[in-house]
Amino acid sequence: MKLQRFWVEQCQYGRWIIIVVITVIVFGIGSLQLQTTIDQHQQRMQQVIGEWQEQGVAPDKVETFEVRQQGIYRQGRLLTSNYSWNGTQLRYQFGDQIYSYRYQDNALIRYQSTHYNAVFERQ
Repeated sequence: MKLQRFWVEQCQYGRWIIIVVITVIVFGIGSLQLQTTIDQHQQRMQQVIGEWQEQGVAPDKVETFEVRQQGIYRQGRLLTSNYSWNGTQLRYQFGDQIYSYRYQDNALIRYQSTHYNAVFERQ
């Protein structure tokens, strides 16, 4: 009887150890995946952060803007702090205009909010 109770108590103790170990493993994997996601986001942001200047237009018509973590800036003034960047597309709204750019060959190509596809290169 004592031996049987001893084994029952040991099995219950063992179950708790297994539950704790599994919990630690699950949290470890989750934190690793979170860190990987954060690193990937930071790498994508580095593609677009910086000053962008329009190419192929007359010098007095050149448009420039700057992408920072805090938002989109033009001539040092904040246009909007609400923008989206997914690694291939930059989108933001300023006033009633929606601006959409596609990232291709280290350039941003604006395909919305203009009557032509403006090409911007990082400065």
